[in-house]
Order: sequence, then C-alpha cells, then structure tokens
Amino acid sequence: MEKFHDRFFEEVREKFKAKGITTLLFDFDDTLVYTQEKFIKYMAEYISTVAEETGLAVEVVDEALRRLNDQEYKKMGVNPERWLAVAEKMVVEFGGYESEIFGNVDILMKIYQEEPRIKPGVEAILEIAKRSGLRMALVTHANVEWTQRKLESTGLAEFFDLIKIVDENKHKSIEDWLEVVNEMRVFPGECLVLGDSLSGDIIPAAQMGAKTMWLHNGSSWSMYRMGSVPDGTVHLDDIENLLSALEGLG
Repeated sequence: MEKFHDRFFEEVREKFKAKGITTLLFDFDDTLVYTQEKFIKYMAEYISTVAEETGLAVEVVDEALRRLNDQEYKKMGVNPERWLAVAEKMVVEFGGYESEIFGNVDILMKIYQEEPRIKPGVEAILEIAKRSGLRMALVTHANVEWTQRKLESTGLAEFFDLIKIVDENKHKSIEDWLEVVNEMRVFPGECLVLGDSLSGDIIPAAQMGAKTMWLHNGSSWSMYRMGSVPDGTVHLDDIENLLSALEGLG
C-alpha cells in the first residue's frame, strides 16, 4: 500500500513538473474556505432587522447596504471597520434612524466570529500536493486577527511554507504576489496561482508570469469579477478538480 502511495505522489509530482510548476500559491477566502456565505447570512439578518425597526422597505435597506458597502470596499479594503462608515452613510441617506442603523452593526460583526467551512476536497488536495513535494504559500487579503482565527479553527496553516496576509486597508496587487514569489525563492513561471478574485488574484498573477486557475464559484461580489480573464487561465469550478484541470494549462 505504501509503495502504491509513493507511486501516486510521484505521478502527481511529474504532472506538475510537466507543466513547469514547482509551487502553488493559494488565495484563502472562498478559495479554500466558504467566506461569502457568512456575509450573505449576516447582511440579510442586518437588513431585515433594520427594516423592521425603522419601517423602511427591506428592498430599500438591502440596496443601500450593498451599494455603500461596495463604495467603502474601494476605499477601505476588507477592514471590518468599513461597516461603521457604511452605517454613517446610511444614516445620512435615510435622514435619521441612527440608533437602529448603528445599534445593529454588531450583527455584521458576527461575520468575523463564526468558524468558516472548509470547501470540499481542499484538505485532500493540500495533503496530496505536500506529499508530492510541491511548495505552497497562502496569500490572503483580510483582517489579521480574523485570518489567524480561521487558520487555527480549520487547521490549514500546517500545509503552507509561507503565509502572507495583505494589508486589510489596501487591495491585493502584483507587488504582493511578487513579494511572495521572491520569499519562496522561485520564478513566477514556476508558480500556479489559484483564487476566486479576477482583480486581486488572477490578473496580477498572470501579469507577473504565473500560471492561473480561476475559481469562478458563483461569487456575487461584483468587485471580484472586474476585468478580463487573462489568456491561458483555466476555469475551475471546485478546488477538488485541480489535478484533472492541469491538462488545460498551456
């Protein structure tokens, strides 16, 4: 059995080697774990609560929250404190309801307190890659404390040779990816980048010369779909299909 396993991992290593890949660089949120579902859940709870307490239509609160959140994301990145900026703008837009709007922001903070679910096949893929001799890094854009809690609760940190947490107040850029490549002491062309954000993961990774796989997993975040899919990018429905998707890489 052990010999069978050794042969399997050798075959996996050869598959990656045939594509010139020695290193895998992963995004975290909604690539390896389900994060968006937390936002959907608690944004919906906040919207319904504020609508009920103010008498405003659910649709009106929903539209305002989403629009203003998108605006503040562009300014503040993924900093959780942007919800306070969103609330402040909602108070101005609705001409009041300060206690109802600010008083329920704690609902939105639950997003950062609940353990995320690991996506199907993630642990198996990371274990196979590790045992096949591939090096791996995690490149995530989020609040530091929140990221550390997620890594601790999921146990995924052990798989990575390097973990980089991009400043929550800015946005992922080619400089961040190049910094990781340099720290890993590899060339961009040796790397395969996997992520769900075109603008933050796939486009900058392709610009630096890495191979790319885009997890277009039905994200409702418009900002993650901004831009054109780079030539040569493989579309991936689920991370568990990584090995079979290798054939699509040039």
